[in-house]
Amino acid sequence: LNLNSWTLGVQYACCFGVELHINNTAALYFATKESFNVGPLDAGVIASLFGWMNLFARSSGGIMSDLGNKFQGMRGRLIAQSVCLIGEGVLLIVFSHQHKISSAIPALVAFS
Repeated sequence: LNLNSWTLGVQYACCFGVELHINNTAALYFATKESFNVGPLDAGVIASLFGWMNLFARSSGGIMSDLGNKFQGMRGRLIAQSVCLIGEGVLLIVFSHQHKISSAIPALVAFS
């Protein structure tokens, strides 16, 4: 039983689980939140920004994790991934408090 491997696995599951949930519900969220005043087609386009940003963000997280591993071994990798996961959580909270589409889109992009 390697606790480090389990910790990394749980962190990845949390991160990827949130990503899957947002990918599946973002368009519905944008289309149904009355203060956004966005139709379904525009909501789908806005929601796709999250998926496109994940292409960049996923590799950036891997690079940060590799740098942590390079300088501090597994402890550095755990710290880098923990910082990314906490940052994701804080930005998700910020995103959830947006009431205008003009501020929700940048928050979504930053969160992804």
